[in-house]
Amino acid sequence: MNIRNFSSLLALALALACGANTVDLDATVMQSSNEPGVLGIVHERVEQIAVDDERLYWFGSRLQDTDARNVSFLHSCQKRNCASTLVTYDAQPTDGSGIFSVNGGQIYWYRLNSGELLACPIAGCSGAPRKLASELTFHVATFDDDRLYFLADGSVVALSLSQPATPQAVASSKENLPEVTMAVDDVYAYWLTTANDRQVLVRTRKDGSSAVESISDDVRQSNAHAFSIATDSTSIYWTNNPLSGSINRCPLSGCTGVSDVVIGPLRSPQKLLIDGSELYYEYEPRPYQYALSVCTLPSCESSKPLIEQLDAPGVLAMDDENLYVATTEQDVSPANPGEDTIARIRRLPKARRELP
Repeated sequence: MNIRNFSSLLALALALACGANTVDLDATVMQSSNEPGVLGIVHERVEQIAVDDERLYWFGSRLQDTDARNVSFLHSCQKRNCASTLVTYDAQPTDGSGIFSVNGGQIYWYRLNSGELLACPIAGCSGAPRKLASELTFHVATFDDDRLYFLADGSVVALSLSQPATPQAVASSKENLPEVTMAVDDVYAYWLTTANDRQVLVRTRKDGSSAVESISDDVRQSNAHAFSIATDSTSIYWTNNPLSGSINRCPLSGCTGVSDVVIGPLRSPQKLLIDGSELYYEYEPRPYQYALSVCTLPSCESSKPLIEQLDAPGVLAMDDENLYVATTEQDVSPANPGEDTIARIRRLPKARRELP
């Protein structure tokens, strides 16, 4: 270990021992790699990932010391030369939220331990991040352009990133709102709720001009696995995510009774991403081992995995040409809580680019 890395890790340990709210931003370790398609190797678990034209962004965590405490990080790097252009926006001695977005040259994120919505230029924070809002309490949220949408106290709330002092109540529900994924498209916000002891996929217009509408009650959601929602121009898709699961679909107008099974049975599908006619999906071929596959809509016959050994079920992003994931060779199951992960951030061509 070189002197700089030793000093950074020592500063991190001292900050944790003192109960500080932040930790050393240089405390991560990243290596370059000569492996084809590997942008860099990070000594942490990569849990969320995003890209824009120039940069790759990710939320990660790693264990510290012998008490197995987590430290959470938010990073980015240039896609052309990742290891030497690493930027760290935040580092916290706690489990982070993983909720972040990039828009208009800024990166926005929710700091779970303090309930703050923060922002920095994508080139890096000059001093402390800007605080846009505080005392926010939620576990389910999604960004969309200039807004953050979240579930709080039985309501869907929109918070403008340019005017965060005036949150807008978009919709309210008398039913329970489970802490699962939200999603948005051009017009609607979607989420999962419970009505008459059944799980129901619902939506409302993002501008607050409509009541809550039911899309489908043909939903099976397990809290043990991630849940995902995606839309295209005709349909809404979701992951029925138990061990014997499926990817299901309804018209955007909704459906009554049984929905259309796109792929199934499929073990614990947990992430969806639609690119034109291609549906990318992550699932577990074996317990707590994550793989990425793709199929062509609308028939969507299942296929062999594009890549396996993903670091986490939410690690998938794309730009115009490529997919971005993170992989690890280590055991990431709950049975192995004391071992930190080493992840490879990878770039691979989209499915159609492999065709002649």
